[in-house]
Amino acid sequence: MRIFGERPLVSFVVSVHNLERYIVACLDSIITQPFDDYEIVLVNNNSTDGSDAICREYAANHKQIRYYALTGEPVIGRAVIYGTQKARGQYIHYVDGDDMLAPGAYSEIENILRSHAPDVLFGRFSTILEESVINFTDKSYQAERINGRDKDEALEYLTEAQPFNVATWRLIFSRKLREYYRAPVKRSKPPANIYHDVYVSVRTLLSARSVHYVDTLVYLYRVRSSSISRINASKNVSECCKLLLSLTWLMRCKATTEQERGFVRVYMEHFRHQLIAALCTVSNEQITEIATEIDKCLKQKDLRGMATSSEDHDCSVVDTLLSEGAATGLARLREQCLNKVEQMARRVLAKRGDIYLAPTGQIGLFLKTAFEAKGISLSGFFDNDVQKNGMLADGIPVRLPAAVTKIAGDKPLTILIGSGYPNVREELRSQFIALGIDESDLLIVEF
Repeated sequence: MRIFGERPLVSFVVSVHNLERYIVACLDSIITQPFDDYEIVLVNNNSTDGSDAICREYAANHKQIRYYALTGEPVIGRAVIYGTQKARGQYIHYVDGDDMLAPGAYSEIENILRSHAPDVLFGRFSTILEESVINFTDKSYQAERINGRDKDEALEYLTEAQPFNVATWRLIFSRKLREYYRAPVKRSKPPANIYHDVYVSVRTLLSARSVHYVDTLVYLYRVRSSSISRINASKNVSECCKLLLSLTWLMRCKATTEQERGFVRVYMEHFRHQLIAALCTVSNEQITEIATEIDKCLKQKDLRGMATSSEDHDCSVVDTLLSEGAATGLARLREQCLNKVEQMARRVLAKRGDIYLAPTGQIGLFLKTAFEAKGISLSGFFDNDVQKNGMLADGIPVRLPAAVTKIAGDKPLTILIGSGYPNVREELRSQFIALGIDESDLLIVEF
C-alpha cells in the first residue's frame, strides 16, 4: 500500500493540449490500474477548450493527481519536460492525454519493477481508432534475448528486430535517466520537434544498464486525423535534419560500443531515407527557408565541435550540412535524389502496366508525390501493417502483400519497395517473390 508523502513507484506524466474529448478516458485508464503506488503529474499545455476544467475536477477528487496549468505558447514537448521535472516517482511513464493504458497492465509491471528494478521496461502496444476500437497490436519480442541480458545484447537483438517503435510512451524508465529528455538541438515553436521522441528513447536505451520486456499489452495509442505527427514535406525536411543532427551527436559523442552504434544507426538510416524522399517534393524556395533554420541549429554549442568524418557513411547527411552549409548541402542532396527518381521513373515507364509502392508511411507518401511528378500514377500501396488494410493513403488503396496474387495477371506489374529500414525492404522483397512475383518486377528504392 502506498504511504502518501513517500516517493511513489511510478510517476505518470500526462500532457494535455485541447484534449477534452479524450482526457477523461486517459485518466480513468490510469486510476483503475490494479495498484496505487503512483502519482499522476498532469500538465495542461495552455489548452483553449474544456480540458482545464476537467483536469481541475480530477485533481480535486484524486489526491494522487498533481495538476499544473501552463500559460504561454504551447511549444511541443514543454508540458512533458515540465512534468518530468516535477515527477517524484522512482520510475517515469509518459502518457499522452489522448491515449490510454491497457486494462490491468500494471499488475505484472509493478511486480517486475519491484523485483528486478530494471532501468527501462517496455511492453506491447495497440493502436485504437476514434471509437476506441483496437485495430492493430504490436508484435511480440523474444523475452529471453532481452531480460537478464547485458544491455548491449538487448540492443543487438532490438536492432535485429527492427522496426522497433521508440515513442517516449513506449518506455517506463528509472528517474535517474530523466535528464535525457533534452536534446543537443534546441526545441523550437510548433509544429516542430515532431521526431524528438526518437532521440529521447534512443538516448534513454543507450544510457540504461538493464532493459526488461513484458509480453503483455501496456499502452493504447490513439490514431486520429488531427494527430500532430501528420506534417508536410517542408516541415518533414526540417524535422528530419534536426533529428539527424541529434542522432549524429549521439553516435559520435555518446555511443561507446558497436551494439550502441548499431542501434543508433538504424534510426539514422531510416530518417536519412525519409529526409531525402521529402526533399524530392520541396521547392528551391522552401529549401532556402529550411536552411535558415538548420544553419542556426548547426551553430549551437553542442554541435559546433562535432567533427566530420569521410569514413562515417551513417552521418553523411550531417557531414554534408556541416561542411557545405544547410542551403548548399540540402540543394545538392535534393538534386541527387531527383536524379535517382528520374532513373527509376524511366525504368518503370518502359515496362508499362500497373505500379504499386510498398510500404506506406511518410517515405511512401513522399515517394508517391515524387513519382507522380515524373508522370507515374500509382495503382495502390502494399503494407504489412494490418491496420492500414483497406484504407486510402493519399487517395489510393492500401492492401496487404498477400493481395498481390489477385492483382497480378497477364498485365505487367511493378512494385517499388521504399522503406527506410533495410530489413523491412528485404522482408517485403522476399514476401513478393514467395507470392509468385518475379524479382525483375520488384524495384528497391534506395538513396
